[in-house]
Order: sequence, then C-alpha cells, then structure tokens
Amino acid sequence: MVKKIIWCVVGIALAITVYAKEQVFQSSPQMQKVSTSHYEVELEPLKADGYQYYNRFRYRFTNKTDGNLIISWSKSYFIVNGKRNGNFGWEGLTFDQLKGIKEEPDVTIPPGGRDAVQIFPLNLVGWREDGVRMKSNTPEAGFTLGVIPEGEVGLSIGVMKDGKMLRKSILVNITQKK
Repeated sequence: MVKKIIWCVVGIALAITVYAKEQVFQSSPQMQKVSTSHYEVELEPLKADGYQYYNRFRYRFTNKTDGNLIISWSKSYFIVNGKRNGNFGWEGLTFDQLKGIKEEPDVTIPPGGRDAVQIFPLNLVGWREDGVRMKSNTPEAGFTLGVIPEGEVGLSIGVMKDGKMLRKSILVNITQKK
C-alpha cells in the first residue's frame, strides 16, 4: 500500500513537472513608435520583475512643435483589442494616491520637451490585502500591477494643441509563446 502511494505521488510530481510550463509572453513589436507632425510617442511593454509576463509600459513623449502640448491623461486610455479599458497610473504613485484618484492629471510639455515615465493600466491593479485596503499604514496594504492580457494592447493618447484634441493609438501585439 505504501509503495502504491509513493508511486502515485511520483507520478503526480512527474505530470506537474512535464505539463506545468512557465507562461512566456512576447511583444510584437518590442517597442512601438508613432510620429505625427506635432509629437512622437514610444510605447514599450515591460515584463514584471522576475517573471515572463507584461504588467506595465515604458512611455516616452516628444513635443515636436514650437508651442505647448498638453497630455490629457483623463482622455488617454488603455486599449485592449480595439476597446477602451480604463486609464493609466504611473510609476511613483503611492497607495494613498491610487485609492484617492478622482481625475487623471494634465501634463504640459513645452516646445521640444520630453516626458518619460512607466505607466500601468488602472483596471488591472490588484489589491494586496482586501481587508486592509483602506488602511494605508499597515505593512500589508498596497497594490500590485496586474498582467497585461494577450492581444492588441496599448495607449490611446489624448493630446491638446490650441484647444483641439489630437488622438493617436500606439499598439503592440502581446502573445503567449507555446
């Protein structure tokens, strides 16, 4: 009887080892660049530290005009397969700031100016501890960045120039390696 249990455990362990592969994702292209006569935007999905899935983007913006451009983050959206899927948070955002977000900021980029930051989809944020979500002074409180799904994903950016909204989508295709 003991031998049967040992062989059963060995069989299960072998099955798990053979079939439990780590999920590995890739982006095509690895970095997408969109350029207009007014600005240039680069978007690059970044993998979670120590993992093979994407959970945020490196974003770079360059103003190519001789006037100010305003990035309206309230009117900039995370896109998944052609559909809006919420707004973005940014690197350095604290737990208190995240739970208190009412409206995304407008960021003014001067002529020839650049903006660069890591951004993440707010709809994919996971709370570390549900029970202490609102108690930011506890060590368990906080949030984690969720997995960016497979498909055509990216940023639909809203840029104001002289009171007019200029919109472009910067997209990459994320797939899982089989």
